[in-house]
Amino acid sequence: MATIRAALPAEHEAVGEIAAKAYADAGNLPADGSYVSVLRDAAKRSAEAELLVALDGAHPVGTVTVCRPGDSYAEIARPGEIEFRMLAVSPDAGGQGVGRQLVDAVLERARAEGAARVVLCVSETAETPRRLYERMGFARLPDRDWSPTGDISLLGYSLDLDA
Repeated sequence: MATIRAALPAEHEAVGEIAAKAYADAGNLPADGSYVSVLRDAAKRSAEAELLVALDGAHPVGTVTVCRPGDSYAEIARPGEIEFRMLAVSPDAGGQGVGRQLVDAVLERARAEGAARVVLCVSETAETPRRLYERMGFARLPDRDWSPTGDISLLGYSLDLDA
């Protein structure tokens, strides 16, 4: 079981590389490659949203960015919602439940803050993450689907939280 906590500045480079590699390996990058620099810039995410890291011992093996409405990284969050983005797990930690632990950490934060719903967007081609979200109870939110580039389509998902 991984330890989940806020990423430290000394971990930003490793966290950025985990995200960039996971997205590249899954084929979830726009053809122009512009998103790689966004994924690698974990320091900016940490300054403008909440950057979590999953650790195996002291070694970063996963990450997720937690956004609130109005954060510069929020894409679809509305008042009363928490959004997460850029969930990524290192290939050497794949299949060990790290992704689920990261989503659980987001859900814990959302409940602690009194959010009514957690939302996210995921590439329509990202089958493994979509299966995880659906197993965890997330449902499609088609009115929030969108396309940041001509070659990437993002599907909205939400999970309503118990009051």
